[in-house]
Amino acid sequence: MASGSLIDKTLNFDGTATPLKIVLFILICLAWLLPGLTGHTPWKYDEAVSQGIIHGMLRGGSWLSPTLAGEPYLAHPPLYYWLGAILVRFSFHLVPPHDAARLASGLFMVGTFAGIALAARHLYGPRTLRLAILIFIGSVGLVIRAHEMSTDLSWLTGVSWVVAALPMGRTQTVRGGLMGGIGFGMAFLSQGTLAFPLLLPLLILAPALIHEFRPPQAGRFTLFWAIGAIPFLVIWPTLLALDHPATYVLWKPLLFGPFLHPETWLVADASPLYYLVVSSWFAWPAAPLALGVLWTGGKRTWEKPQTRFLLLMLGLWLLVLGLCTSPREGNALPLLLPFTLLATGGLDGLRRGATSALDWFGMLTFGLLTTLLWLGWIAQMTGWPVGIIHYLDAQLPDFHTHFQALPFAFSLFLTLLWAFTIFHSHPSPRRALINWSVGMTVSWMLVMSLWLPYVEASRSYEGVMLSLGKALPHSHGCIMSTGLGEPQRGLLDDTLDLHTERRELDPSVQCSLWLVQSNGQNAFLVPKGWHLRWSAERPGDRNERFLLLTRSAR
Repeated sequence: MASGSLIDKTLNFDGTATPLKIVLFILICLAWLLPGLTGHTPWKYDEAVSQGIIHGMLRGGSWLSPTLAGEPYLAHPPLYYWLGAILVRFSFHLVPPHDAARLASGLFMVGTFAGIALAARHLYGPRTLRLAILIFIGSVGLVIRAHEMSTDLSWLTGVSWVVAALPMGRTQTVRGGLMGGIGFGMAFLSQGTLAFPLLLPLLILAPALIHEFRPPQAGRFTLFWAIGAIPFLVIWPTLLALDHPATYVLWKPLLFGPFLHPETWLVADASPLYYLVVSSWFAWPAAPLALGVLWTGGKRTWEKPQTRFLLLMLGLWLLVLGLCTSPREGNALPLLLPFTLLATGGLDGLRRGATSALDWFGMLTFGLLTTLLWLGWIAQMTGWPVGIIHYLDAQLPDFHTHFQALPFAFSLFLTLLWAFTIFHSHPSPRRALINWSVGMTVSWMLVMSLWLPYVEASRSYEGVMLSLGKALPHSHGCIMSTGLGEPQRGLLDDTLDLHTERRELDPSVQCSLWLVQSNGQNAFLVPKGWHLRWSAERPGDRNERFLLLTRSAR
């Protein structure tokens, strides 16, 4: 391996690069990225919490100390919320605040695309940029989460930049160091100290164990890494300590406690095998493609420095996530990166039978899904087939929709274009991947066009919040609450500017109004001295019920 670039010049890539393919690639990325970023209210869980925090920042709250419904929010540092609040402030009311804030997710995903493309470029060569992104956006576990307001997306961007910086440092010491440092800082300001056990071991072990990943100017690379990272690591905690000392006291054990007490890295509800199991579907088809590359590539593939680097990354991250995080699908997002890059380097060398199987599986899967989406929409418009109507009514009672010409025309055009693409593409390893990614994109766009009213009605809290607003007296004074979750408290603040006095924090609080969120499994019994003023639940939601109680007149 040469002392500079890591690129393996023996790789054979299928097909030729043309301007038309580049244009089509950009259209696929935009078609995958844009639908779902606007056009609906905040959904549970992360969206409602994020919008509540952003609303608090814009309504006079501190930008250094995130709050949710007036209370300090300590789960995540504020990077994502900062960008969301900036976008709302500079939207000039052209779109609703939650739509403007959600555009932050789109920007962070573009940043992640750049990280993946650069990583593929410096690992395998310029012919793999588009291939890596197509594999990435085809991942089953990514499509919904990439369109939600969530700190997971700024975290993913930072992690992808760190991954790209390590091979980049071989030929571009300054750029690689700065990119890695900034990426590390972004990861820290998104998920806090988890960035250290996830990323620092990779930074140390990759050059130590794989000599091809040792930067020719290691000292200079490390210096510029520090220059990129230190502002993120120092400025926010310092300003927080100076301006909000009381809140800093709450943050301090979260930011510094794990270094003083290493045993706190291990979480009580850790599940070491959880992320390995989740990856079997969350990272589909990147994970099976990566396994196929390793299986068919033989000794030559296993001996490549790129393969050893990505396997080291995958093994470290499975270990760290499995021991240091609670089982949660969103935490698995970084695992998409090594799976994607492993598949990228060997996709064109896979056996024709394997890629043909993926091609047929993708066409059948998304063909069936597209057919079901159209049948369900036709049923809503015409009342036939009756069986589908009965099923939809059982899931979302009393839902009614109406014909919208523009979404219909757009969806029909996409479906026909996808069918045309399938029947006029030439068999090749990349065709299987393109058909899968395009099928995923078309299905997502159908959901976000034909089915958006149904999804919005099933996941939105807007109707409940507006109904509660009408039920509240004009001069209601304080309102105490029981059982309200973080999403509900965030939406109460965002929709009604309402902060409740939580009885979980102060059982002695006394107000004339009492807002209760009860579990549908356990009905809430109105206590003596109170009577029910209002109650509601989301359509089709059997798990949550909201009740507003007022003191009985003596």
